[in-house]
Amino acid sequence: MAQMFEIKKAYLKKVLKKRSAFSHKGENGRLLIIGGSCMYHGAPILAAKGALRAGVDLVYMYVPACNYEVTRASMPDVIVRSYEGSNFNVAAAKEIIGFGKTCDAVLVGPGFGEAEESIDGTLEILKGLHLPTVLDSSAMFALKKIKKFPLEQDIVITPHQNEFSNLVDRDMKVMENDNQSIILLRSIAMDLHLNVILKGPVDLIASDEGEIMKNVNGNAGMTVGGTGDVLAGVVASLLAQGNNPFFAEMAAAYMSGEAGDVALKKYGYGLMASDVAEEIRTI
Repeated sequence: MAQMFEIKKAYLKKVLKKRSAFSHKGENGRLLIIGGSCMYHGAPILAAKGALRAGVDLVYMYVPACNYEVTRASMPDVIVRSYEGSNFNVAAAKEIIGFGKTCDAVLVGPGFGEAEESIDGTLEILKGLHLPTVLDSSAMFALKKIKKFPLEQDIVITPHQNEFSNLVDRDMKVMENDNQSIILLRSIAMDLHLNVILKGPVDLIASDEGEIMKNVNGNAGMTVGGTGDVLAGVVASLLAQGNNPFFAEMAAAYMSGEAGDVALKKYGYGLMASDVAEEIRTI
């Protein structure tokens, strides 16, 4: 069997970047979030809440015009800008890239839906904005259009099992007790130089160097819609704060699972993704 260890909080405390007591606004990360569509306005909001609770200093959000007012009203702690169109697209990406270069990391995808133009817009971001990048939801399928790896920037993807199967064009589940599937996960992460959080009852975390870890906290209440958006926001926050991608994705999985367990105690299986976001705590 491939060797795989469980993520422990004590280890994360040792490897995550420490915040200086003398730091100023912006020195603990500036995160750009690009997301939303007319159908899914809430996803980037949940991601932003997770990101702020995970400790990033500043969050900038670009959402479609149809989401602009509701996002501004919902998120007084975030700087919100809009782009034209109902979905993210290449023209919007070209407008955003210049501003994005002032940020420390970018999260692309929460709330995109399945629009092909959003995938093309993501591809434009990958080509033009070489920041540590988290690809969530359909944004990760932009990788299928790239012919040459590795990319210049560090990449973290956050698929669930069906998304991962679609991404690699294989009808199989990656399970912690299935050595063949774990080897597949490791090989893909190494060959494409990707960091992967494969979401499930047990989260499997793979680094671009072939390391595999598992996260066992969290609960069945977290099947509620939006918890994946919170997770994406947390890992993007940790990247923006200057953490190694593998440490960031391990910590994000652990922090999100821990928050979900706290939310379950408070609300039972009626918990919401926003409850999980509110319970995110830094390590």
